Amino acid sequence: MVSEPSSVPSTPSSDPDFIDVERFFTREKAKPRALYVCLYCKARPWKDGYKGNARRHIRNHHPYLIGLSSRQNRTQQSLDTYITSSTTPSAAALRNAFNRQAYVDAIIGLVTRRRVAFSMVEWDELKDLALACNPAIEDSLITSRRTVMRYISANYELYADHLAQSLQSAVSMIHISSDLWTSPHRHGMLAVCGQWVDKDYRLRKALLGLLECPKDHSGKSQAGLIADVLKRFGIRRVGYHTGDNATSNNTCLEALSEKLFNEQEIMFDPVRRRIRCFGHIINLSLQAFLLARSKEALQAALHAAGDVAGAQSAETFSAALGESAPPASDIPVDQTLEESHGRQQRDRNARRVEFSGWEGIGALRKLHHLAVWLRNSPIHSDDWREAVNRNLGIDNTTRWSSWYKTISVALDKKVQIVQFMVDHDKDIGLTNLLTGADWDILSKTHAFLQPFTEAMLITEGDKASICSTLRLMDGLLSHFEKAKIHYSTPEFHDSRMLHSIEMGWFVLNKYYTMSEEAPVYVAALLLDPRCRKAYLDKNWKSAWINPAIAGVRQVWEEEYNINNSVNDIDGDIVTTPEDTPVAPGKPPSQLQLLLQEMEVETAVSTDSDNLEAFINAPAIKIDCEPLEWWCRTEQRRQFPRLSRMAIDILSINPQSAEPERTFSGARRTASWDRLSITCERIEEVECLGNWMRNGHIVASRDGGLGLVCDPDGVNGNVDTEISDTE
Repeated sequence: MVSEPSSVPSTPSSDPDFIDVERFFTREKAKPRALYVCLYCKARPWKDGYKGNARRHIRNHHPYLIGLSSRQNRTQQSLDTYITSSTTPSAAALRNAFNRQAYVDAIIGLVTRRRVAFSMVEWDELKDLALACNPAIEDSLITSRRTVMRYISANYELYADHLAQSLQSAVSMIHISSDLWTSPHRHGMLAVCGQWVDKDYRLRKALLGLLECPKDHSGKSQAGLIADVLKRFGIRRVGYHTGDNATSNNTCLEALSEKLFNEQEIMFDPVRRRIRCFGHIINLSLQAFLLARSKEALQAALHAAGDVAGAQSAETFSAALGESAPPASDIPVDQTLEESHGRQQRDRNARRVEFSGWEGIGALRKLHHLAVWLRNSPIHSDDWREAVNRNLGIDNTTRWSSWYKTISVALDKKVQIVQFMVDHDKDIGLTNLLTGADWDILSKTHAFLQPFTEAMLITEGDKASICSTLRLMDGLLSHFEKAKIHYSTPEFHDSRMLHSIEMGWFVLNKYYTMSEEAPVYVAALLLDPRCRKAYLDKNWKSAWINPAIAGVRQVWEEEYNINNSVNDIDGDIVTTPEDTPVAPGKPPSQLQLLLQEMEVETAVSTDSDNLEAFINAPAIKIDCEPLEWWCRTEQRRQFPRLSRMAIDILSINPQSAEPERTFSGARRTASWDRLSITCERIEEVECLGNWMRNGHIVASRDGGLGLVCDPDGVNGNVDTEISDTE
């Protein structure tokens, strides 16, 4: 019996000449069509958007795979099984799938931005993690901490040059802030940060240097380091310097001015270009509010703090205030003075206790004692967490905000804390229990400090501008004065609060008066379209207004009111007929050329491009920050010279917060187990991490160039010495 031929039609896959593209290629998204990427090309993966070309590639370059594929179809073997059983093709496919650029970006980002240990790359767990994702890349992994440092050094050199180009093309002055810091491995280091508006009219900032300041921390020594940083980045348009109130900053800026002029003929006024850190002023004012005993003690403390630079300034100030007051332990608040002292002695001692800083304020002293008592025992802390369910924190004599946060927690959890103190009265001590009067003082103190907290947040943001400084100081001085009136009335009279208010007002008013030395403070107010001269007319004494405006007028006439052409002033502003738009990058059409031949010559009106005209115009509401408003094309077109002045001034940072942020991060980079790391390595790590955070280095996954994958291609002589304990 002869069998009948099969009636089942043949499928394309049963044809020995048919090639199933999906078995040999992966798909890659692209425009206008997705690409077929060969899994078996070792050096450079072949790719094309057409399936026919893909089949032709397999026939011409990988013919041996066709037979393998045919046998695989007959045995119904999956491609996954085939890849795992075939050595050469699977290894090539996996290696081609490895994105080395993204890998380098991630490793260096972990070390710099996240400050993970250099030795991370030597951890078996990290290697196992990478090999679990791709087992064919073991020889491509970075496994030496010295190699990591070579990558960091190479990328630092490369992107420092890129950053220099951005700084040199900036449309604003380059404003700087600096501060001194003592690292955990006992090296003095100076952070120099920059802020500017780039060529695309975006506010930018960056850490420019974190340099060792050996042996000599004088202002002159700091000036030399700052000048070196400015020269390194080719900065000639030096703007304003924001720093704390240390007198060494006076010396520093004077020496910097002389050095810049003698070496590069750059003009820099050390008095008019000095900006005092708003946060530092508020900290001194509120330390005085909490700690000061008298104006004489304040003067002495301010003088002592002025002789010290950096973070030690606040510590010196609070220590000097503390030394001026007798310890509370010498004169217990809740203990009756001995009768033998006499009435006069009792009155004098009571007055000394009343105005001897927080130790003389029963409520603050008791709250401090409670915080210390909780911290000294884990058992106490366990009981507290169970009863209150919130960490109380502890005050810090150099930071007024620590008191504010501690008092905030206490008031929020008042009911639970009162019950907790009743339950643990013997352990805490009867004399340390908070009374109703104590809670009243805490409430008053918290209410008084609240506006200062909000003011600090306003000046700490990324878009903070000097235009807010005088407005905030005006508001806070008014807050002092209103509180003084309130606590002077018979109904609410409180001598303790009145004394504290007087001490805090004294310090704030001192620095408010010193702002007259830098006309830029008033200039920022006048150039704020929400304020202008109308703000001064409403809030200032008439005798203050004309001298203040005269200083601003001098800056305008000397630096900005110059007879440049419009193209010289702002060459990127191009006017085109609104009804015949020209697409970017395309030549004008025939109609546009015809219309351009008939255009009349136009001129930009300079009537409004005048300081007097602008500041005397009515204030207006705007939908953005003042700097953003001035950076818009319509403002730059209408006010070509005035906009340049506004952009220069409104881009000044009111606080020297960036150096503080740098020190907070560098403290983790130079940790206790990395004490032999050099200052140069700390600078490279911190700068690279800072540039990543601030968008000067864009990772490849975000469409940027990413980091250098071949450090020898940038700098073949990079020193790789790092800590052996890391």
